[in-house]
Amino acid sequence: MSNTLEDLTLLDVTLRDGGYVNKHSWSLPQAVAVVDACVRAGIDHVEVGYIRPRRDSAGSPAASCPPEYLAALRERMPDTTTMVVMAHMADVDIDVYQRLADLGVGLVRLPAKLSTIDAVAPHVAAAHAAGMRAAVNLIRVSQVGPDGVTHAAATAHAAGADIFYVADSNGSLFPEGAAEVVRTARAAAPGTAIGFHAHDGLSFAFGNSLEAARTGCAFLDASLCGMGKGGGNLSMELIAGYLRANADRAFDIAVLAEASAEILKPWIERNSRSECESIVTSLLNLNMDDIEALRGDSSDLTSLLSDRILSS
Repeated sequence: MSNTLEDLTLLDVTLRDGGYVNKHSWSLPQAVAVVDACVRAGIDHVEVGYIRPRRDSAGSPAASCPPEYLAALRERMPDTTTMVVMAHMADVDIDVYQRLADLGVGLVRLPAKLSTIDAVAPHVAAAHAAGMRAAVNLIRVSQVGPDGVTHAAATAHAAGADIFYVADSNGSLFPEGAAEVVRTARAAAPGTAIGFHAHDGLSFAFGNSLEAARTGCAFLDASLCGMGKGGGNLSMELIAGYLRANADRAFDIAVLAEASAEILKPWIERNSRSECESIVTSLLNLNMDDIEALRGDSSDLTSLLSDRILSS
């Protein structure tokens, strides 16, 4: 499957990955505003949160995607916009997929590690039976070698996944690494669309995403103002602006910029210490579990790099 910048699909993850910044505290009006901005700007895939039926919470609907939340957001989207949710396989029963389809979800994304990748097949099949597309997202890809990427991509391909994502969850990849994981995934899953999910711990989200696209990636994740876990995500304004300027794509950057300034104002601010922590943890290839354990030990994350160099 050959792809170009002209047909690259951007998928907005503000309401899901951005929720790591505000503890998924989006109000319904804020979620509606994000969706409206994406629709007006020409972003046609919008991820609205995690589906967790057993954790329904009116106070943080993007953390669980209750029916009334999905219905309200679907009403704001034209038929040309795909509503997307992420489903951890441990959080859902197979019968949830038909309910999601009935509420207007068009794409379900299934995050997986190598230890759980073999469980995706029935979930992909159930999503398809309900009339939706299914993506399998290999997370923490910087901790997975080429053989692991090959196995995961081949497994997703055999399961019939419409998209296989490689996610740089730790923000540790450099452009050559991003190209390599996409190249490996494409070889193992011929005919399956490949997606790339970047994090910006080392300020390479944009460079990695461009390299992934040039290597044949068909989907890129991004968020308003790059709002997301750790060092943040690929900035939607940046990648949409680049594609507008270099591939004549009809994205409205002014709408995205206005939405970032107005909607995200309570949470987006420069925090130099947080940025330094993201740089260090990305350089050390630490995942969220590693970081939480270190915080629990009251470790100074900014000193970890020096400590490990001195001890080596």
